[in-house]
Amino acid sequence: MQIKELILYTNSLGKLKDFYYETLGMNVIQESETSITLQSRLTNITFNLSNNLKDSFYHFAFNIPENQFREAKDWAKQRVELIKLKNEDEFDFKSWNAHSVYFYDPAGNIIELIARHNLKNSSQNIFTGNSLLGVSEIGCPVHKVKEFYEILNDTFNIPSFSGDMKTFTAAGNDDGLFIIVPQRRKWFPDCPEARIFPMTVKIISEEVNELKLKDLPYKIISVIE
Repeated sequence: MQIKELILYTNSLGKLKDFYYETLGMNVIQESETSITLQSRLTNITFNLSNNLKDSFYHFAFNIPENQFREAKDWAKQRVELIKLKNEDEFDFKSWNAHSVYFYDPAGNIIELIARHNLKNSSQNIFTGNSLLGVSEIGCPVHKVKEFYEILNDTFNIPSFSGDMKTFTAAGNDDGLFIIVPQRRKWFPDCPEARIFPMTVKIISEEVNELKLKDLPYKIISVIE
């Protein structure tokens, strides 16, 4: 599965443009008074202005070249303050064969840079904002983890990747994952409680379909490419 586009909401549009363009060096491919669209290699991220969602925040992760975790961490530390847990600011997910660092953007979104060593995406280039390969995770706080996963799987044939179907479930693969957690569960590593805010996720998968949920402000669209 690949995450092709995210559409998220914020009341800090100007600050986010400055952060992603000036601080992280990402390309802004479209902008207006009410939205900006950022481009990574595989995923576009659109932030729409919504003054009614003053405290909205999301969790998403960028895949980075699997051999450049150290370079990515050094690059990030020059630009942001990394989120720590028990005085550690990098995390080794042995069961996923991956390393991550986390930081906030100005709107409080929890950003993760993750090197997944099972992927053949190594690079010899200097690490820059262009090294953010694409969004590989989007957090989905829900009312009931197992019920949401079953709807997701029935609609798009997305397999379970990891988790217990109660407090945490990742669905998809190393290229793209829905991180499904119960609302109010704290986001890893030491972040605020997960909360439900509107979003649209466009994915590339083996199924063409669209999912709207009655009890959640999420829209998920899949295409074949």
